[in-house]
Amino acid sequence: MRETLAKWVSDADALHHVEQFGFSQSSPQLSYLRDRGDDYYISLVGELFDRIRQPYSDSVDWSRLGNAITQAGGVGGDQTPAYRGILAPEAAVFAAAAFYFGGYSASAYLTLKAADPDALGEIQRACYELLSRPSTMTIKSARVLALVGAVRRGNLEAIRAQSEQAAELEAAALQADPDEWVGWRLFRRILSRFEETNIRAVLPDGASDFWDPLVRSLLNRDPPAWDFFPSQIDAIRSGLLGDATSFSIQMPTGAGKTALSETLLFYHLNRHPQDVAILLVPYRSLAAELRGSLVKRLGRMDLPARCAYGGTVPTGDEVRDLDDTRAIVATPEALSGLLSAEPDFFARVSLVICDEGHLLDGEARGVGLELLLARMRAREIGPPKFVFVSAIVPNIKEINTWLGGTDETVVRSDYRPALAEFSVLRVAGQNAGATVALELHPHHLASTFSIDRFLSRDDFRYRNASTGRLNTYSFNSVKTQAIAAARKALSMGAVAVFAANKRGNQGAVGLAEELLAQLANPLRMPAPMEFVEDAAKLQAVVEYFTLEYGAAWVGTRTLAAGAVLHHGDIPQESREVVEGLVRKEDFRLAICTSTLAEGVNLPIRTLVLYSVQRRGPDGAAENLLARDIKNLVGRAGRAGATTKGLVICANPGQWPLVAPVAQQQPGERVSGALLELMRLLQSALTQQSLTLTNDILEGETALHTLIDGIDATLIDLAAEELGEDELVRIAGELSSKTFAARQAEPATTALMKQVFELRAQRVAAIKGAGRLGWIRETGTRARMLESVEAKLLPMRERWDDVEAATDPKLAEALLTWAWDLPEVAEAVKEAYRDAPPSRTDFTRVLEAWIDGQPLVELARRAGIDIDTMLGVHAKVISYVLQVAVEQGVGLLKKLLEASDRGLAQAVVDFPEHLRFGVPTPAAKVLAAGGVRHRRAAVALGRSPELGALVDRAAVFSTARHLLDDRERWMPAMGRLVLDNTVLDVMAAQESDDVLDFE
Repeated sequence: MRETLAKWVSDADALHHVEQFGFSQSSPQLSYLRDRGDDYYISLVGELFDRIRQPYSDSVDWSRLGNAITQAGGVGGDQTPAYRGILAPEAAVFAAAAFYFGGYSASAYLTLKAADPDALGEIQRACYELLSRPSTMTIKSARVLALVGAVRRGNLEAIRAQSEQAAELEAAALQADPDEWVGWRLFRRILSRFEETNIRAVLPDGASDFWDPLVRSLLNRDPPAWDFFPSQIDAIRSGLLGDATSFSIQMPTGAGKTALSETLLFYHLNRHPQDVAILLVPYRSLAAELRGSLVKRLGRMDLPARCAYGGTVPTGDEVRDLDDTRAIVATPEALSGLLSAEPDFFARVSLVICDEGHLLDGEARGVGLELLLARMRAREIGPPKFVFVSAIVPNIKEINTWLGGTDETVVRSDYRPALAEFSVLRVAGQNAGATVALELHPHHLASTFSIDRFLSRDDFRYRNASTGRLNTYSFNSVKTQAIAAARKALSMGAVAVFAANKRGNQGAVGLAEELLAQLANPLRMPAPMEFVEDAAKLQAVVEYFTLEYGAAWVGTRTLAAGAVLHHGDIPQESREVVEGLVRKEDFRLAICTSTLAEGVNLPIRTLVLYSVQRRGPDGAAENLLARDIKNLVGRAGRAGATTKGLVICANPGQWPLVAPVAQQQPGERVSGALLELMRLLQSALTQQSLTLTNDILEGETALHTLIDGIDATLIDLAAEELGEDELVRIAGELSSKTFAARQAEPATTALMKQVFELRAQRVAAIKGAGRLGWIRETGTRARMLESVEAKLLPMRERWDDVEAATDPKLAEALLTWAWDLPEVAEAVKEAYRDAPPSRTDFTRVLEAWIDGQPLVELARRAGIDIDTMLGVHAKVISYVLQVAVEQGVGLLKKLLEASDRGLAQAVVDFPEHLRFGVPTPAAKVLAAGGVRHRRAAVALGRSPELGALVDRAAVFSTARHLLDDRERWMPAMGRLVLDNTVLDVMAAQESDDVLDFE
């Protein structure tokens, strides 16, 4: 782009922001744009046609041109055309073409959503439809209909022939009619790119009918996928699909990882019809999202798939029909237990896709992930093919080598389907006289522009209703400015305000309170409620949150104000509700923590970074890593939702932490949490002059993930004929196969070898006692065996006389045992903020949970605020205690069987009642079978009609019939839960071939 035009584009973009933020008067340096709008638009279109004359490969520059034409041409409801003589649909086609030529097909689609194609001529209409990807039923251009049909059938020759014909017609139009030539010129170039990037052209042997099910799946979506992103093309053409070697892929957020994974799974599983593939995801939230998309799509392509993201010990439902399962989407902890309990299934695994792989550095989660990958590498029959995927690992080549890849199997792409712009708030003056400027592009001096008085006293002046006086809302704090900036950005689309902490004055909760405080006064700024169009949906959501968490909870009050609060302590079912509100753009403002960066796709136009420093319990500040900030800002600007994003750093003092991300610097390398943990252990042993023993390893909760991962691998390898010495030798060799061992100093490597050998001795002792099979069959953890035998088993004289899983004496026995486990005691202390309750008091909370009471009622019974109860639920009830109980019950069953004693089915069922918080067998079946709302499972499960039923088909059939009587269930469920439950029950009945379990 010529320097003069580039300056023009930069100034026009600044003017666009000025107008979007509601300023009627622009800077004098931008005023020239208003008088030369026709020149500007014509120059942009001229630039477009100059570029298509010869290959132009700068994708970012193409995106800038697309955005510039969008703004100048008045494309979309929030745009004002710079040149009054243009036809907006024609400008939309030009802008979309620029995006498409740069590889931004999602932005091209989005640009044309608001355009009216009826005003276009025949060939322009063909351009429009080829870029906007309408459904086959609505395509009017015979040329485009033929092209889509050719893709569907695999007739690449037909596409080539149409491309050749377009070239001839372009040449003829040049001699006949300039307007016609413009249309044909554009169409031919669009078609030329389509010929290279359509899904059949990119797939190996793409014309083959082998691909028909995948092609149908891609074409039948809304919107349909007709071609691949550049990042996906790079990966496929590098040999990802057919090469048996492990690969590592570095793809930015939003660059099409899920669709690429689906393509890989389809290819691999059809080429290896007896095998199984695993998609490892780090968070339950991401697994839950994929359950409703990827898993269902694989099922429709005759590749039965499941999700596993609940407990660590597989239940009967979870291992049911594993022989017919072809793909599993799982969290590492859920997969580990499944592989232990089902060695035959483990042997069938030939592909493992590891998404969000940078979480190797993620403390306990990272330790578990590294050891799980090492375990699969050490599999006796050989390792599977690994595909390691991350947006933010600068040393991805090292990790790829560790997983068995080569230099040729590392695929790097910096393609991002929607670009992010950066800005920072700058404060001048003090107190009521202060002003806050928004400095755009502060990392690029040539295009830096400041919107002065972005925030000022005028924005915070209001008339007190009771006194009639003008007051000024104090706006000196960064928190107030962050929320105000978010409010001003609402006119551009969805806004997320990020805080590094959940609670406290400087956390997400504090931001929500600030928003509510501002909205209590009539400040002259946009309010979130102005952008909520569906009042009935708002009422339904507020009703749901009121029933679950109470009307006084800050999250409920925030929703009532038209915004959402999102953090990791909020239960998964509720997070899915608020994510759905933002994804569908029912609500525009979200206040969130790092859960936003956990892979969930939301259409965020503006991201306000309130703080990129995390505060510890002692108040000490810890800077977020540059790569974590990069992952976070990748959420600003989503493919198909917005053509670009804006990041606002609210705290100018933290801009130096954000600037390296804006400058596209690589960020910190990933070395793995296992290496860090071994170094900490080494330091502690040295300082305390201790000799490492298994008792030390098992007594320190921070080491449990380490020893559990090692034990699981050694149990896989501990064949019957293997003696202790040989197992210890294997363990020593195994320690050298971790990623940590490739980087560690000799002393750390020696310590790691010692840890592996100590665990081998423990496993050998369990094997010698004839109990190793128990661990294998149940998928439980070896370190739990001694505690279960010595402490849990004697808790009751008989374990076969429990009639109901809700028997208070059963809960008391299990909790009495678990209460003294160090991991449970530590979690309780942390969740209750160093003021833990007595075991008796906590038992009452647990009983209320299993009885199906909402969390607001649990908080009332516990005498704590709802925010604390959310933490108790997240850390203790649904995680640490849940894991301990399912482990304990699994081993208890084996101990009783060994002495010819029985275990009541009610005890076997208790862990699932605890997991789902439901009191009846039918409620457990509903929750395990896909009913997302606990309230619905509890209410239906208590009905007399379901009282005696436990068969899944009978339970769901009866529930579907009961839900026809909406008036009966509305008081107990509320509108939102009832509507979702009707959908859940219907889906569960209609897709029993796709088995989902949480």
